[in-house]
Amino acid sequence: MTAEPQSLGRIALRGGVFTAGAQAAKMVIQLLSVVILARLLAPEDFGLVASVGPIVAFVGLFQNLGLQQAVIQRPQIDQAQLNRVFWISALAGLVCTAAAAALSPAVSAFYGDARMTGITLAAALPLLFGSLAALPLALMNRHLQFGQLAINDVLTAMAGLVAAVAAAYAGLGYWSLVIGPAVGAVVTLLGAWWATRWQPGRPDVKVDREILSFGANLTGFNLVNFFSRNLDNILIGKFSGPIELGYYDRAYKLLLFPLQNINQPLSRLMVPLLSRIQDDKPRFRDLYLRTNWLLAAITVPGIAALTIAAEPVVSILFGERWLPVAPIFAWLGIAGLMQPVSSTTGWIFICQGKTSTMFRWGIYSALTTVLSFVVGLKWGAVGVAAAYAVSGYVLRLPVLAVLMQRVGPVSSVDFLMVQALLIVAAAVAWVGYGYLLETLVGQSNILAAASAAILSYAVALIFMLAVPQSRRALAEAWKTVARNIR
Repeated sequence: MTAEPQSLGRIALRGGVFTAGAQAAKMVIQLLSVVILARLLAPEDFGLVASVGPIVAFVGLFQNLGLQQAVIQRPQIDQAQLNRVFWISALAGLVCTAAAAALSPAVSAFYGDARMTGITLAAALPLLFGSLAALPLALMNRHLQFGQLAINDVLTAMAGLVAAVAAAYAGLGYWSLVIGPAVGAVVTLLGAWWATRWQPGRPDVKVDREILSFGANLTGFNLVNFFSRNLDNILIGKFSGPIELGYYDRAYKLLLFPLQNINQPLSRLMVPLLSRIQDDKPRFRDLYLRTNWLLAAITVPGIAALTIAAEPVVSILFGERWLPVAPIFAWLGIAGLMQPVSSTTGWIFICQGKTSTMFRWGIYSALTTVLSFVVGLKWGAVGVAAAYAVSGYVLRLPVLAVLMQRVGPVSSVDFLMVQALLIVAAAVAWVGYGYLLETLVGQSNILAAASAAILSYAVALIFMLAVPQSRRALAEAWKTVARNIR
């Protein structure tokens, strides 16, 4: 199962090219979606759908029971096991869709808004489509078909954008925000089945105990992680109303935009690759760290730039009426500086079969996150964002570093070195912007945002070149690219 080093490097580079190209296209499409829909719809429209989203997504956590990752991670899996995984996923998806539909009256009663019933019913449909697509997508990922996965992603994003914008232009209001995802889910389903041509056998729901245990722990982690990541929407929607939740939702989406469009597809690339070398610990550690240095170099300065120039960025993208988003986003951006690298620790747990440890970490992370939401709620959406940021650095990051040391093969020093270098560089850039550049950019929002970006990336590059570990990672990445393009 272990690939040769040069072969693995070529696979990683080719997969990275496909993934990067697809994500560049998706980022453009999604940015257009964020900007266009923000100008076509009212804050209340986003708040209504955001209020329902966490509830439907919570039910959706059970739609494939973690079996998709189990198919990718296992060294060997036969056709009979694949057939069982498919039927269990299909059954789980059907149950989840029915459960979300059954909850719709309760959701409407909770928020005191009759519109929530229809929104919940419409938002539940993609759950079934997703469960039917889970196994074909997992097989594409396991077989390293990154090109086909990339095409599927782009087509899905484009279909969702066209459907949502068309619905908004037609005057359907908040319905456009559920129509787009539903159309995208159908396109994903059709594309996955067309690409794999895999056919299920007779229904069979008896799955290997080891696979179920792996999936159950992963589902448990996703469950507690989801609860902690979405309780903020529920609390703000309930106690501060849909308008303030609409501001918070836009800030959160703007923060997650670069993270989701890099971390998630990179996980699709790295989990199968790291799973193939899970028993070669030195090689596992080396590949993980080299990937994280590059990930941090790309994402952290970008997040820092958006945070530094929060008001100009919000004005450019959303317009002046959305300026209340800026302070919320600034605090979420501070929290986001650590998230690109922290989120990749899941690769270590999954690829080494340590999902039980991952589940226990998820419980601790969820409890501290929820506590921060409760503390910050007194000050509204800005207070929730601020409390979340502070608790991340004080309560979660140090504990995660200790856990990395215990699990291995990546040490706490390895982990904290990547985090600290780029976060300190972001802080230096922030100070430099405040004292040197802010007076120079005047009233130009575009110049202010561009200055923040240039400064953030310049400072980050200087810091990385000054430290041997990061300098070596940059040099090796350059050599790998040069060797494979000759």
